[in-house]
Amino acid sequence: MPTSVRLDKQAQARLERLARITGRTKSDLMREAIARLDETLNGDAAPTLYEQWHEVIGIVNLGPGDRARRAEELLRQGLGRKKRA
Repeated sequence: MPTSVRLDKQAQARLERLARITGRTKSDLMREAIARLDETLNGDAAPTLYEQWHEVIGIVNLGPGDRARRAEELLRQGLGRKKRA
């Protein structure tokens, strides 16, 4: 079904550049853009990597977070040495 769309100069230039780069028609690019926006707004889009992993992110306990500041102390403890006076 034919439909007219009014684009500003910047949008027109972007559409023409995308058509040239991809070798696809402007109509095809606009159909895909509409489909993607519809999927995004209606929640039909594929889940993002964060959405796929959000339940497991952060469940691993890596110990105290101050290890960088205490590197010398921890190294001495591991080697069993006392600090020189």
